[in-house]
Amino acid sequence: MRAYRKRYREQKYFYGDYAEINIYPVYEYPKAGRRKRIRKPSKACQVKLNQKNAERQLNRIIGANFTNEDYKLELTYSDEHLPDSLERAKKDLCNFFGKLRRLRKKLGLSELKYIYSVEVGSRKGRIHFHLILNGGIALKDIQKKWGKGYVDKVKPLMFDETGVQGIAKYFCKQKLSEDGSIDGKYQKRYQCSLNCIKPEPKCNDFKYTKRKVTEIADDCENRRMIEALYSGYFCAECKPFWNEMNGEHYLTIMLYKKTADIDLRLRRG
Repeated sequence: MRAYRKRYREQKYFYGDYAEINIYPVYEYPKAGRRKRIRKPSKACQVKLNQKNAERQLNRIIGANFTNEDYKLELTYSDEHLPDSLERAKKDLCNFFGKLRRLRKKLGLSELKYIYSVEVGSRKGRIHFHLILNGGIALKDIQKKWGKGYVDKVKPLMFDETGVQGIAKYFCKQKLSEDGSIDGKYQKRYQCSLNCIKPEPKCNDFKYTKRKVTEIADDCENRRMIEALYSGYFCAECKPFWNEMNGEHYLTIMLYKKTADIDLRLRRG
């Protein structure tokens, strides 16, 4: 049997003003005589990994579809309009989106795009929605089209060097039980409209050698070294991970365009 061949894959996501680079080893052939039993991560570790991947994916989707001219907000219910079930609440939200679509068409605006997550209050069990909507409609009209209660915590989307990681983490939050399983009320982290772009990765297995990956991992604070590899971008952060199971470095690099319209104060104080 032929010996395995190891390469370092450069997985690149480009979206909006950002780029996310993941660098990790891949193996083409199993090594003869040294095949090891695959160790699966524990349930708790897998839950954390799934959560992190969901947050990163949502950060990419937001960056690819929305700008700082769009809205982040919450929809809540007044007492007289409280739904009797989660299914009823989702129908209310679906009707709300339909009204917004018709209004945007009437005003000659682009097609509605949205991302939402549902949350059930821990104390009183009240259902409310966290939303991201593309802008162009006056807030008073959004309030009128909702008509079930209140439009709260309205803010423009604010992008920093890494996008909107804080918002993505908040939208993806899940309530975990003591054994690490997911509470049924929080299983679906978020939903987005079908017209939202979902960035796909571009891969290159021949750019990086082990020596170069080790050099970057040992000096991740050297932004100039990383920026020399990706023309037109500034380096926001580089996070190395040492995998003790296979003795290899893994890297995640976040970049933003030099022309990006972002607020650097959000991360740099």
